[in-house]
Amino acid sequence: MFSFQGMEKLFLIGTGGFIGACLRHTVSNRVPRIRNIPAGTLTVNLLGTIVLALLTFSSEPESMVYLVNIGILGSFTTFSTFAYETFKLLEEGQNLSFFLNIFLNVALCLAGVSIAYMALDLCI
Repeated sequence: MFSFQGMEKLFLIGTGGFIGACLRHTVSNRVPRIRNIPAGTLTVNLLGTIVLALLTFSSEPESMVYLVNIGILGSFTTFSTFAYETFKLLEEGQNLSFFLNIFLNVALCLAGVSIAYMALDLCI
């Protein structure tokens, strides 16, 4: 059914997923809302984007891809939570916060990728 190598990959992804989910819960619950913006979700998405970009633009072993990129960061960052919280802002009539949340998540995460890329470019 599964080869040993396939099971090893699943174990790395599952272990990373457990770690990432626990980290997301911890970080997002410790960061308060800022002017109705769910800053906890923004924080995990920004941090996850920067770490993922740093790892992707550098040379990392294949096992790290499964553990960190897919496992930890896959469960640490969360587009579904971002979408739900953004929808709730619209539903609650918080129109400015709705648009600001979308803008901040997209702009800051793209800036995070750019910063990681430039930082690694300087190191090489």
